[in-house]
Amino acid sequence: MPVTPAIALPVSMERTRPLPIRWTEDIEHLDGATRGELQIPRCTSCGREFWPAGPVCPFDFSADVDWVTDSGDGVVNSWVRVHRPYFDGDDVPYVVVQVELTSGPRLTTSWTGTDTPIIGEPVSVSFREVGPGVWLPEFGSLQA
Repeated sequence: MPVTPAIALPVSMERTRPLPIRWTEDIEHLDGATRGELQIPRCTSCGREFWPAGPVCPFDFSADVDWVTDSGDGVVNSWVRVHRPYFDGDDVPYVVVQVELTSGPRLTTSWTGTDTPIIGEPVSVSFREVGPGVWLPEFGSLQA
């Protein structure tokens, strides 16, 4: 079954950074970020949190999925420094990190720290407004 967005997609030829599309599977996550909460899907059958969001649990394939507010604590699992702008207007260089949450899932997101991330470094979530009323999670060092 094809996945359809919850809103109409704008047609644009610009290469400016787009706002996130509100796919049905991501609405809870995006709305949670607007409230300052890291919302993550959890399987009610096996109890595991997972990412990316989807209609079934990737561990036991149960369709009994709900959303929980995650603490947003974790560690840096991997990172990369981007030197070329992907979209017009990107400030480069910037760092993208993969964070392994204490609860298990791994998220790829923006780095808020001023220093270079260190693999295994403890991090916590914060939220940044990327457009009118649109907020996204990003992570930085606990020492920041």
